[in-house]
Amino acid sequence: MKKVTIAAILALVLTASAIAQPANDKPTTVVETMYLLPKRGMDDKMEAAIKAHDMKFHPDGQYQAGLRKVEYGDKAGWYVWIFGPTTYSAIDSRPKKEGGHDADWTTNVEPLIDQYGSTSLWEYNPDLSYGYDMIKKSNYYEMWFVSLKHGQMYRFKAIAEKLKKVFEADGKRGFVIFNNPLHTTESADVAILWTFNSFDDWSKDWGTKTAFEKIYGEGSWRHMFDEWDDIVKDYNAELRSIVK
Repeated sequence: MKKVTIAAILALVLTASAIAQPANDKPTTVVETMYLLPKRGMDDKMEAAIKAHDMKFHPDGQYQAGLRKVEYGDKAGWYVWIFGPTTYSAIDSRPKKEGGHDADWTTNVEPLIDQYGSTSLWEYNPDLSYGYDMIKKSNYYEMWFVSLKHGQMYRFKAIAEKLKKVFEADGKRGFVIFNNPLHTTESADVAILWTFNSFDDWSKDWGTKTAFEKIYGEGSWRHMFDEWDDIVKDYNAELRSIVK
């Protein structure tokens, strides 16, 4: 009986997935992130080796890649190699052994790496985001990895929709939301990204509260944070620089 129930649930999930993603829908935009810790004193050499590798095997297009450095946060000193933005079909056909891709990484990059960290997938949410193209044009971004209480995603979306409108009206900074498609006990549910160009800029009041209340009314900012406190279990923040 238990096997039958599980099979029925799986059938429903797969059917729902097929209905939710028609064949003619635009492919999901996804990024793969991989944490890398360079050997002591090898930061510059590792950056140069990865830049050369990416220039050869990951130019702009479906196989594009980039490098970020965690300046502040629990993983300060680590780097994040990013494959994408791309599609799942491009992940399937990405460069591997063919053409010397894996050999180049093993020979020129891996000797400079002390540790590999976690590898994750993040799906870009265009409905809740503004200014994704601003990321590459910025020097830095702040990223929050947010764990939500069970069943509270719909309330998070409502908050994000309001914030998107505020950043969109301002037009100076990117506000980007990623969803986590692969749940683990240690992973966040969503990630929020804001762009900025200097730490002095980051430290200043961006006027977000004033802009928010101009759109949604006096007291709406405090109400939004009350909602946030009610739906969020915790979050972890990083400040990253754009290496390339």
